[in-house]
Amino acid sequence: MHEVADIDVLGDAALQRGITRLSLAVLGGTVILAVLLALVLGGERLDVWWWIALALESFAALPVHELVHGAAFKLLCPGCRVSFGFQDAFLYTRTDDAVLPRGRMVVALLAPAALVTAALVAAALAAGRPVLAALLAGVHLAGCAGDILMAAACLCEPSCTHVRDTETGITLLSDREEDA
Repeated sequence: MHEVADIDVLGDAALQRGITRLSLAVLGGTVILAVLLALVLGGERLDVWWWIALALESFAALPVHELVHGAAFKLLCPGCRVSFGFQDAFLYTRTDDAVLPRGRMVVALLAPAALVTAALVAAALAAGRPVLAALLAGVHLAGCAGDILMAAACLCEPSCTHVRDTETGITLLSDREEDA
């Protein structure tokens, strides 16, 4: 197996700018959606508890997000060692150089975006708060920008067959002889 590309989330300034742009675009779209929902549905009562719910649920989603990554890695890469860390205001999950088939890595990368976002939306909708649901979804998805861009890199590289998790991101790999 040979290396096709190295995606260094922590050291690549251009990638970090892309992550920031995607996060801001998602947040901007989220604010527009929340305003439209408020106008169409007649608004929500924005009392102190609404703001506390927004802050607490957004904050609580961070460790849950990483736990979902960990669970996905354990499920999709049996036997791999999963650990968690904190660096430069970022929580992260790592698997100590585990190599997964491309599809499995994409699922592991996107699992929190799908599952945690769905849980946040479901909880807010169950409480009758659709605007809160939209904001919670958008805030969480904005925080998923790095995962989304890494998954996109995996899917957009046709020669990528496997992906290695690294300390700073991922490495795209190919087991095809013609790509060597």
